[in-house]
Order: sequence, then structure tokens, then C-alpha cells
Amino acid sequence: MSKASRRSVIQQKFGGLCAYTGKPLGDDWQVDHIEPHFYARMWQRDANRSENLVPSLRIVNHYKRCKDLEEFRKYMLTFHERLKKLPKTTRVEKSAKRVQYMLKVAEAFGITPDTPFLGKFYFEFITSKEKEVDNG
Repeated sequence: MSKASRRSVIQQKFGGLCAYTGKPLGDDWQVDHIEPHFYARMWQRDANRSENLVPSLRIVNHYKRCKDLEEFRKYMLTFHERLKKLPKTTRVEKSAKRVQYMLKVAEAFGITPDTPFLGKFYFEFITSKEKEVDNG
């Protein structure tokens, strides 16, 4: 399979939606490794196996960095607390960019200072719904 066709298959894993947020991918998306390369190498697994590759909004993939799924989940569970600490106004350009970045991540996940992360990513909701249908 060519790289382009493999990328297309990954893009359609969740109907063109981000595996983490459920938002439409658009043109600016990335392939994310649920289990980062580092962990895969440590456990002698292929990081590029198909079940480890999911479509992700670029900003989400960037924010996740090299965290594994559980590390990312724990990090996101406290995201609303980090939002509360953001300055309301700032004249420092670096701080202003950080605030905008955090607000974009929050928007992608539907998180506000008063609305925390639900504890599950989009692909986990989809997987649990499929299991319910199968057990029907």
C-alpha cells in the first residue's frame, strides 16, 4: 500500500473525524501514534501498526506530544484547571500566543473552565457504542 493510500485509510477510520475530539479533520490533520514510538520500541512493538495509527487534528497531536494514551487522558482531565489560570489580558506576545493556543485546544475538546474533559476520547466512545451494538 502506498503512503498516500495508507494515509487515506487512516483519515477515514472515523469517517474523517479526529480520533480524540470527533471534530472534522479538514486539510490540516496528522497521523498520530496512540502508543508513541518510544513506548513501542521499549516493548518491541511496531509503532506503525495500523491499530496504533489514528487521524488527529494537528493541534491535538501537537498538544499530546509523546504522551501515551493514559498520560494524555490524565493531562486532559486537569485541562479546565489550566484554563482557569490563563490571564484574561496580556501585553506579552508570547503569553498571548499561549493563551490562544490553549483556547484552540479547549475548543477542540469542548472544554471550558467550568466544563472538564469527559475522561474518554472520541474513538473510545465510538468503540464502546460498537460493542453495545454487537452485544445488542
